[in-house]
Amino acid sequence: MVRHGTVQEHREGEQCLVVGDSIIRNVGKGQNNMKAECFPGIRKENLHRVLGNRDLRTPDTVVIHVGANDLKRSVNLDYVMGEVYSLANKAKVKFPQSKIVLSGVLRRTDVSLRRIGALNDRYYWIAKTMGVTFVDPNSWLEA
Repeated sequence: MVRHGTVQEHREGEQCLVVGDSIIRNVGKGQNNMKAECFPGIRKENLHRVLGNRDLRTPDTVVIHVGANDLKRSVNLDYVMGEVYSLANKAKVKFPQSKIVLSGVLRRTDVSLRRIGALNDRYYWIAKTMGVTFVDPNSWLEA
């Protein structure tokens, strides 16, 4: 039985898989229990295909970083939202025993903060609806 507020003991072979665009390139470097699959410039529909076609084993946690590659190119945020919904669903099907984490769009100078916030709000809704975890990376940044 696991109590709230206690730290679970680390199990041998426990693993975290992080997939996304070039911003995750060095994530987990030097960590034996973390693997990053970096695809520079990848868009959500391509990441969807990668999840479907690659043997990525069965990690305990899968973190999907959805960067701003689609945000800059697409005018319609609802289209981007639909792609991320499909991507999160694909991850849930491919990794049914894994905890799925959706990592939102990180602030950048070439996209307005309002637009990034609006998209991260949509991603939060997707995560809540699908029963996955959402992380807003901007919540750790100071202005």
